[in-house]
Amino acid sequence: EVRGAEANAKPRWRPPPTPDERMQQLKVEGSELYGDEAWFADAVVRSQLRTSICEAHREQKILMGSPSEEMCRICPEDGRKVGAGAVLRLGGAQLGGYGETDIAHVYRQLSRVLHPDKNPDLPRAREAFLRLSEAADELRQSLGEQRTALQFLTVGLGQPTASQEQLERPQEALFAEVCRLLSAVCGLAGEGDVPSIAQGRALAAFTASTAFRLCAAQQLLTAFFNQPDFLTLLSAVHLRAAYDCTPKRHQAQFLCWLRRAMSAEACRCNGCIREGWSSVTQRYPELVLWCGLRERIGMRLWESAQGAALPALGSNGSGRTEFGGRGRSRSRGRRRGIREVGAFGKWGRKWRTAVAAVLPSGEEAAVPATDAEVRKLAYVMWKDIAKWVAEDVEGAGDEAARGLALFHAEPDRIAGPLRCSEPLAEWAFVPISDLLLVVGEGRVGITAEGIFADNPPGHKRLSLADCYKKKAAT
Repeated sequence: EVRGAEANAKPRWRPPPTPDERMQQLKVEGSELYGDEAWFADAVVRSQLRTSICEAHREQKILMGSPSEEMCRICPEDGRKVGAGAVLRLGGAQLGGYGETDIAHVYRQLSRVLHPDKNPDLPRAREAFLRLSEAADELRQSLGEQRTALQFLTVGLGQPTASQEQLERPQEALFAEVCRLLSAVCGLAGEGDVPSIAQGRALAAFTASTAFRLCAAQQLLTAFFNQPDFLTLLSAVHLRAAYDCTPKRHQAQFLCWLRRAMSAEACRCNGCIREGWSSVTQRYPELVLWCGLRERIGMRLWESAQGAALPALGSNGSGRTEFGGRGRSRSRGRRRGIREVGAFGKWGRKWRTAVAAVLPSGEEAAVPATDAEVRKLAYVMWKDIAKWVAEDVEGAGDEAARGLALFHAEPDRIAGPLRCSEPLAEWAFVPISDLLLVVGEGRVGITAEGIFADNPPGHKRLSLADCYKKKAAT
């Protein structure tokens, strides 16, 4: 009778986790941000970022040099033109954003030092003062462009209108909504090996997601891939300014999403991408470094294989030719051909086997990027790759090391609630999805629902520990 009563009882309601508990669930030792965490949809994280920006400005102390020193800084003798943000010492991750009040405050401080009437004996005073005024006007114009772009994104993504607090210093909100856009495009388009049934589940998962619940999926994909507005925004100077104000962990995640969105377009267009993407890669030269590291990891899959030639690679530095002929395969025969080819080296076979064992069958389900076993697997794989790059094993190269540096954590410069009181993490961001797509090419798929492999129906997932046990037993 007791068992019957328990069976008929309603499920016990459990309160949602507190913000601290939620952050602890997502926290991974050694990394500040891990995989496709939707920080842009977390109201707590967003509020903490804005609070940190306010506190950083309150703590900022503008140390002025002498008039001659400030003039040389603003108008260098070698003829270089210093950017507007650098002229007024605004922007960058240390402050995290700025608004009209911040521009006016710094302008007043510098104008007192540089005004020509106070420096009649310095011939370059007028030039430096003019550049200061121009820089202030440039930043004010950039603020207007950032607010316009933010309103455009909120409408396109079905999000609430930006609040006055977000519009005051719009860099944080603009960058968050761009990350929301790229995450939505990648999740809806599907990446890697995606069976039709998984694509159908992805649309349902996207619609049910709190991060995208008001977004029209098909309209968004059409606007992103067939119209120029979103692509123009991605290459805009004012978005780059917002990027520069962002913590490094979010910058690295953005670069990964950006590259994956580019690849998603290539998959939809038989390996071709629009000319506008070249402007994006020019705006973010870091993207070329990341594409180079990804490409090098992909090459390593084939290295040390007996009698195996490396696959042909072509890169002109713009990221365009990398996608040639890399359309997404939905053919079971082609997927099996990639999986069963004997040309993979020892390293490639080891990690591809582990990836397939840990992931579920795409015919049945998917796991989120926050899945514990997926995170463990990706982190161990990432550390293995980092060691390989550091030791220059098999000629990883200096460019690979520069690409890896994009993900290294830096000393915490953020003020307020997000200031880290714990030991410095080794990594600002670990690119789970990219690792699985590269190492598991032809086997792994990712959609808005999550991550999966082309395992047969009924496949039982193994934990990472079980993978090692099985290897030891054999």
